Amino acid sequence: MKTAERIPLRVPGGIFFMILLLLSSCIPPAPSPRESLGNGRLRYAVYYGDNRQEALMKGRDWAIVSDTYPMPPPSGSLKPRLPRYLAYLSVGEVDRDGPIARALSRTPEGERGVYLSENVFWGSHVADIRNPAFRKALYDRVERDRRLGFSGLFLDTLDSPLAYEEQHPRKGAGIRRALVSFVETLHATYPRLLIVGNRGFPILPRLAPSLSGVLFEDFCTRFSEGRKVYVRVDSGERARFLEVIRQAKVRNPGLQLLALDYDNPDAPGLSRGCGRLAEKDGFSHYVSDWRLLRPVGPLRRGAGE
Repeated sequence: MKTAERIPLRVPGGIFFMILLLLSSCIPPAPSPRESLGNGRLRYAVYYGDNRQEALMKGRDWAIVSDTYPMPPPSGSLKPRLPRYLAYLSVGEVDRDGPIARALSRTPEGERGVYLSENVFWGSHVADIRNPAFRKALYDRVERDRRLGFSGLFLDTLDSPLAYEEQHPRKGAGIRRALVSFVETLHATYPRLLIVGNRGFPILPRLAPSLSGVLFEDFCTRFSEGRKVYVRVDSGERARFLEVIRQAKVRNPGLQLLALDYDNPDAPGLSRGCGRLAEKDGFSHYVSDWRLLRPVGPLRRGAGE
């Protein structure tokens, strides 16, 4: 597609130099390749069950939970209650029997035009964030979560529609732009709401100004859905994504960095050393089983780690 030719801006040399100095003072420096991306001091947990977990939540700053989690009563104190609870919100997939699917079924057009493909393993559909009915159902859910006392949102499944657009460039054209627009609108509408995105690396630098944090799921280990086993993550893949996060930190230096790994709570060991890797890069680290119901405690380092 042809674009209009850019007309160069001509500025006298002395003034141009002063402008460069002014602009450079306003742009935060990018972290050096050897510099830690964050401070890793924020303590957080992820739990998708429906039973209150007081012991797990004790001492945490943030808690990412299912939006059906039984919220504790207000503390009555002027100080913010800790942990601050972030409600799960899937912006890229819709569970077949979940609340968003039920909300869509009540609209005049139902689910028509919303579902792009199927995720058999999770029993869900990849959803089209460009669809106005889907966006409205998500906004309505956010309002419901706010009324229940949640302090923030955890935006999951960002990767699913991004992958769809990559695989179907014509049918999926505009999905990236729509996802960015959705998150920007959320932040503009609820500026005091914590918003944490799960991965979404292809658009993360653009999302960064609207986010409070990013969760790097599968930082060091992951659960293989096909093989149904826990496996290590390729270090080269992690390095590529860390570079994207570095770019996002330039856009938002206050972005909190969370790393999430998976391990077998009955026979832990695969994630040994992952916490050290995460802390080295300034991430707060958490390990759980793949269903996010059973935390895996810190593992002692083995020889050579």
